[in-house]
Amino acid sequence: MKQFQVLFLSVLFLAISSQVQAQLRTNYFFVGISAGATNYKGDLDDDFTLKFTRPGLGFIGGFKFHPHAEMRLTFSQGWMGASDKHGFSDVPRIRRNLSFRSPLTEMAVTVAYELFGNTRKFKFRSKWSPYVLGGVGVFYFRPQAKLGNEWYDLQSLGTEGQFLPNCPECPKPYKLVQISFPMGLGIRYKLTEKIDLWGEIGLRKTFTDYLDDVSNLYPDMDDLRAQNPIAYQLSDRMDRSLYPEGGKFWNGIRGDRTQADWYVISVISATYILDWVKCPKFR
Repeated sequence: MKQFQVLFLSVLFLAISSQVQAQLRTNYFFVGISAGATNYKGDLDDDFTLKFTRPGLGFIGGFKFHPHAEMRLTFSQGWMGASDKHGFSDVPRIRRNLSFRSPLTEMAVTVAYELFGNTRKFKFRSKWSPYVLGGVGVFYFRPQAKLGNEWYDLQSLGTEGQFLPNCPECPKPYKLVQISFPMGLGIRYKLTEKIDLWGEIGLRKTFTDYLDDVSNLYPDMDDLRAQNPIAYQLSDRMDRSLYPEGGKFWNGIRGDRTQADWYVISVISATYILDWVKCPKFR
């Protein structure tokens, strides 16, 4: 009986150790850099217009924890912007005449699932593999608009009456740091034994409608002008020589408050595998 127990435990130990070694062979860390483009969808651009595409760059670090999957930490710096005057041919938007620009800084944790897995050491991974990704991120933005030769931060001005006293119907000031949910598609290509190239398009679901500082109604313009003349000028930019009523010409509607804004980060990344995870030696 004792011999049988020793034999059983030895076989069990060898089976577990072989599984551990097999699993460790699929695990590795990687780091890299990214370059690409950013865009947004909102009240000043509702279809990701290519002419408003802005550059972006970033860094990526990750851990391959499964034959098909890796967890990644990314830092991205991009920019976004749009203009009624230069983006569309329809008369209502040209009349509205709003515009903005903003930096876009994001840190996100995502999981990418590759179609083609690898149960051996990283050098035996497939030459290429498509993948899907999802996760959660935190991003910072700061919309600005130009008046004369100077750019003004719009959030602190309250262009939709956020800081007007005695205005319960006015929206509250929006936060410049928000949560997003990345989701996207990509393809990985094995360039060398330790270098991969990644091409990726990632949509970001947000919970704010103020990436462009436009969402709600025009506030009481007389009250806004009395409080802050700059906010008044940047809130309603319709040509008063043609439309003396300003925003009232459109029944006070400044934006579409029924839909939150989105942004897109499209990148090409190069990553280098760090062979830090070693298989244990059993003697």
